[in-house]
Amino acid sequence: MWKTSAALARDVYRRQRTGASPSAGSSSRLRSSLTATRLCQVRSEGNYSYRLYCMKSEPEDTAAELHRPIPARQSVASLQDGFLSGQTPQANELSTGTQAEVEVVIAIGGNVGDRVGNINKALEILRTSAIRVTGHASLYESAPAYVTDQPPFLNSAVKASTRLDPQTLLKQLKTIEFQLGRTQGGVRYGPRPIDLDILYYGSLTLETDALQIPHPRIAERPFVLAPLVDLLSPQALEVNPGDWTKHPSIESGEVQSAWNDRFGGETCVGKEGLKRVLPLGKSLWDWSGRTYVMGVLNLTPDSFSDGGSYLRTESALEQVRKMVSEGADFIDLGAQSTRPGAKRLTTEEELDRLLPVLDAIAEAPGLEGVCLSVDTFDARVAEEAVSRGVHVVNDVSGGTLDSNMLSTVAKLGVPYIIMHMRGEPQTMQNKLNTQYSNVCSEVADELAARFRSAELAGIPSWRMITDPGIGFAKTLRHNVELLRHLPTFREELSWRNKAASNGPMLLGPSRKGFLGKLCGLAEGKDRDFASAAAFTIGVAGGANIIRAHNVRAAYDAVKVADAVYKTRK
Repeated sequence: MWKTSAALARDVYRRQRTGASPSAGSSSRLRSSLTATRLCQVRSEGNYSYRLYCMKSEPEDTAAELHRPIPARQSVASLQDGFLSGQTPQANELSTGTQAEVEVVIAIGGNVGDRVGNINKALEILRTSAIRVTGHASLYESAPAYVTDQPPFLNSAVKASTRLDPQTLLKQLKTIEFQLGRTQGGVRYGPRPIDLDILYYGSLTLETDALQIPHPRIAERPFVLAPLVDLLSPQALEVNPGDWTKHPSIESGEVQSAWNDRFGGETCVGKEGLKRVLPLGKSLWDWSGRTYVMGVLNLTPDSFSDGGSYLRTESALEQVRKMVSEGADFIDLGAQSTRPGAKRLTTEEELDRLLPVLDAIAEAPGLEGVCLSVDTFDARVAEEAVSRGVHVVNDVSGGTLDSNMLSTVAKLGVPYIIMHMRGEPQTMQNKLNTQYSNVCSEVADELAARFRSAELAGIPSWRMITDPGIGFAKTLRHNVELLRHLPTFREELSWRNKAASNGPMLLGPSRKGFLGKLCGLAEGKDRDFASAAAFTIGVAGGANIIRAHNVRAAYDAVKVADAVYKTRK
């Protein structure tokens, strides 16, 4: 006797997704359907076309053999001529019941209206739509494809966990697109405020009239491949059955090969209409062409280098003008000293020092376009500073000293400099906090953990700048090792989080104590030549921003270093 088995296949697929073992009956019938089946018909239900397989009933005396659980069959996928394709007998069968969390990858892009704002809003809605975002790719600006007479696109991707089945997930993404102003119709591949596509849904290969997973044109689009490869962290060797990295096209290395072989991998970025960017104020910052200088303004009486020099608002404002005239791209204002052993201020004390200077800068003629960062580990100070025009939050603690910092920065929507430090300024140089077996590896590991915490709190990777924390919880030997092996540190970081490694890296050796020990210089202000040497080493090692007390010395040092190591714009 022959009978159809669409319902059976759906039940087995649901059990595979939830991790449940098939029942004795379904196990035996599944093996029959995989070993003695023939395609009877194709039935459409809504947007989905189910393949119906017919199977022959087995004799009862073989039931015991067939009751053993059968491993799920892998989908077969390949990248050919820029297309992903794949098919298995159960590939089109969707779960209709509760299922375990599945890791998905969703591409995000758009080129109409407030491009960054639309992506931010899409991410906010995703997080309230039974879709838990767990990682972000870098942000890319790309030339339009297919239809070229339109504005450039912003593109990224996220990985997320969800219990939504593919059809429901697709409907949810279309709803978000509608909420953000995308309408039906229009020119295919034409302008759109937001575009959300399912690139991967666990290890599933699916092909229906409405949905293909993996997305069929991944391999012909560098603006899709680049974010996708960002999400492939090589260290993630142990993955759950529902993870997207278990898909054959990922496990076989075909996606990585398409990126490297077809487009040249990282050499493609900055060329062919594809560049990595970071939203900064109202602009998109491409940091790849030269090294940027961040001038330090300490509004403290006890900083190790220039404490007490700029306590008066007038002197602070004069110093800002001087640093800008000398070539500073950023001005970093700090009202809380972070020297070893520094006393922690109350929020009110920190604000009392900071706000008058911020207000003066806001009113000063000629300083309207100055990019400001605030050096603080206090969330309330960060929030107040941003409300008064600060563009960047620079947190030496990476969110460890104020439990509200990460959620606050996520809400503020500004770039976040996330630095490595152990302990706090009063304890960071003790014996416990300065123990390392391999400083590059351990700093990368701990910084990647803070980076992940920030992502889970809602700060996308493309809003973060990393800082290995020269002088913080490190001895002289550790600081020298980090400077010597900056490329190794960045490689170690890439091994843990590629998007973190792809982003800008800040380096702050300026006037630090280890330079004084190396050169026999007790006073911070006497260490500018030593600092310039450290800046040059940093540029050679791949630093993108140099934080400096003496902006003129830093500017000249990085200008020469850039001429050797980078192409200045």
